[in-house]
Amino acid sequence: MYKALVESHVGGWEVAFVLLIIGYILYRAGKERVAKILHMILRLMIVIIAVSGIWMLFAFRAGDWLYYVKGLLALIVFGLMEMSLGRARRNEASIGFFVGALALMVIVILIGYRVIV
Repeated sequence: MYKALVESHVGGWEVAFVLLIIGYILYRAGKERVAKILHMILRLMIVIIAVSGIWMLFAFRAGDWLYYVKGLLALIVFGLMEMSLGRARRNEASIGFFVGALALMVIVILIGYRVIV
């Protein structure tokens, strides 16, 4: 059970990373239809990441405070992803949200792999 949760969680982060970049580029290129589809898939990945992360946190890592910090940062990443894609869709300034989401996503992933302790 643990391995399945970890694989879905890690795979969800990988797919979310790629979808964020491609979706942002497509919105900026004016490919609204395809970008909107990728945006919806990204939202599905956010749900998968959140559910698997919360499950693993309370089932296996409830005593480790670093994973609570990771969860809080992940929620901020989800918000930044939504803001960057939403603003890109409306052709508003969004590069700060996009770069912030990518940078914070890398930090969250490094915490998950225990590179940052």
